[in-house]
Amino acid sequence: MKKTILNILLKLLLVCGGFFVVTFTIYFFNLDMKATSLLAPYLEKWYNNLERKQYI
Repeated sequence: MKKTILNILLKLLLVCGGFFVVTFTIYFFNLDMKATSLLAPYLEKWYNNLERKQYI
């Protein structure tokens, strides 16, 4: 019983630590904005082709 609880806590700690490392790497190298800048031309093309209802 005690061993299973420790095993679960160890796995939870490893998952949380891995999540922290991944999110810190994204933050440190500003990878979210770099990915957004790569996607911007495609998103602009998509949104410019949408039909809009304009009310005056």
